[in-house]
Amino acid sequence: MKKDSVLNLKKNLLRTLARRGFQRPNQLEGLASPNIEERIAVGYSHLGKGSYRLELRVQRGSGAAYRLAEEFKKKAKQEANIQEVPRIEIPLDPNYVDLGGLKSLVQHKRPLHIGLSISHSDGPAGTLGAFATDDHGSLGILSNNHVLALMGGARLRDRVIQPGLSNLAENEIGFLSNYILISKRRRDSSDAAFAILDQDIPHESNRIPSGLGFPFGGTTIKEIKPADQLLALLRANTPVCKIGSTTGFTEGRVTAIDVDNQAVETSKGPIVFNNLIEVEHLPGKKPFTRPGDSGSMVFTKDGFWAVGLHFAGGYKTIGQKRVGVSYSCNMAVVLRTLKLTLWQQ
Repeated sequence: MKKDSVLNLKKNLLRTLARRGFQRPNQLEGLASPNIEERIAVGYSHLGKGSYRLELRVQRGSGAAYRLAEEFKKKAKQEANIQEVPRIEIPLDPNYVDLGGLKSLVQHKRPLHIGLSISHSDGPAGTLGAFATDDHGSLGILSNNHVLALMGGARLRDRVIQPGLSNLAENEIGFLSNYILISKRRRDSSDAAFAILDQDIPHESNRIPSGLGFPFGGTTIKEIKPADQLLALLRANTPVCKIGSTTGFTEGRVTAIDVDNQAVETSKGPIVFNNLIEVEHLPGKKPFTRPGDSGSMVFTKDGFWAVGLHFAGGYKTIGQKRVGVSYSCNMAVVLRTLKLTLWQQ
């Protein structure tokens, strides 16, 4: 299928959801249907040589959403892939710490580098995703809203600490400066927040840390924009990597891009997200992400381009097998919305 065709089908499906009453934005519970059999997400994959495929995700292999997916698969002349993703969630345990993780990433560390454990002074532990500057030239760190801004419950200038869950003055590294709002009543673009670093905090920029046994140590991860140029990099099965405070350096493969209408379970209930990148875990390998990896920067193995900001995970059902799956926000959308530029020095 040509790209224009797959994008038109995607647009038509989203319109159909509203027309058939699958989404009820005026109800108190928000945009996500309380009936999981009515939930469907839609994106696409680039198969190469100008060929694209519609990617459809349902939470149950039966019911109204599944029937709608089958209907659009027929409209796509079978050039569509339907997969069951029973549950995608932002880890709900606010005090989660994986003591089996790489100890060097969950301990006090200076200079700072990507992959370290961080948190709001009163929040869950997550990961330092990237170093960036805002439109005033202030240097800071990028991670998730649910890590640094407590799903919007924090106040600007609240303190941020490294390592996470270590509320000591010596571990303070900066303060919350900005975040992308998250609401149950709309499709949200990203789960992201930015904290400005204190002036005396040293860092190693957006380089893969050296001395920890990670591949490509010392290599700089680069920014790419705009969002459509970023997506053009990501063909089906593109290898991607990330460094998270729980699992360290891991690899996965891209299985869908520009995923819209994905319901994600959060501490506020199900919230619908757009602009997502789906990454499938590799069979027989370490999981691409686990709780505590939230906020990790996802980058291509070829070229080291920053493409995503990991924020949620779960599994999909393929046949009789469970396969781990992770979702990332589009990095170009995150940087544009927060008016940030990745630090490149």
